[in-house]
Order: sequence, then structure tokens, then C-alpha cells
Amino acid sequence: MTSSEKIVLKKLNIKKDITRKYQKWINDYEVMRFTEQKYKKHTLLDIKNFVEEQNKSKINFLYGIFLKNNNSNLHIGNIKLGPIFVHHKTAEVSYFIGEKKMWGKGYATYAIKKIIKIAKKKGIRKLRAGLYKINVASKKVLIKNNFKIEGEFKSEIIYEGKRVSRCWFGKVLR
Repeated sequence: MTSSEKIVLKKLNIKKDITRKYQKWINDYEVMRFTEQKYKKHTLLDIKNFVEEQNKSKINFLYGIFLKNNNSNLHIGNIKLGPIFVHHKTAEVSYFIGEKKMWGKGYATYAIKKIIKIAKKKGIRKLRAGLYKINVASKKVLIKNNFKIEGEFKSEIIYEGKRVSRCWFGKVLR
């Protein structure tokens, strides 16, 4: 079984998937250090409300990244398609692997491959993803999925007291 076959993307179930483990990821500086989520302490209620909002949205699609494990699925992270800009047939992608022992195993790369297929089914013709320039792992994930750098906003982000650049990557879908 390839890494791609080992994961599945599915909408999050508020009762089953929003757990203390999920909350721990969202509040873990190391997991969220390259996101804006690091600035807020998230309660389980905050997370449940966010997921419920995303599940009802027509332009944002939040999926859990689940590792197929025997007869069950282990939630290891999330990926979001959206917002979708319907008129332009474009969308943003964001993602994280919360389960640290799963870092570096290719799961984010395969989650992007799967979200590209979902985006195509929704009629999206272009995806983009932003990242802190110093986020080497995320940059590799996007490059492996044939995203190209489209812009760099110099010194846009303050990261650990220093200014760093934000980069935007894009991919035209065929």
C-alpha cells in the first residue's frame, strides 16, 4: 500500500473527531508555528464551532486527514479547500499534520494530491497556497505537487521576533 492509499480525506464529525488530541494540536506552538493559529488559545467549543461553520459552508471545505490503520482511521491532521472564489474558479489550500510522529512521512504531500482531485471535481481551475518562506517542509510538499512560486512578500510576517517573507505558490489545474 502506497502512502497515498494509506490516507483518506473526510469531513470532520464534531462528535467523533473533535477531541482533546485535536485541541492539543491546535494549541501546540510547534505544530502551529507557521500559522496564524498560534496567537490564540483554542477551546474545544471554539474548535467545534469552527468545524460546524466549515461543514455548513458552500465555499470552504474542511477535511480531516486520516491514516487507514487496520479497520479504523487515525486522525493525523487537516486540509482545507477554500475559500473558493466561484466566479474565478480558484481556491486556496491550507493544511497541517498535527500528529508529530507522522511528520516527514509524505502524508501532507498525498493529502494535497487528494485535495487537487476534489478541487477538479468542484470545477476549480487554479489553486494557491501561502507559507512563511522559512517553512521548508511545506514548500517541499507544494513543489512535489507541481505548485510554482508566484510571489514573495518581503518581510511581511513577524516570526519569533524577526521579519520573514510570505510566499504564495500556485497550480493551474487541467
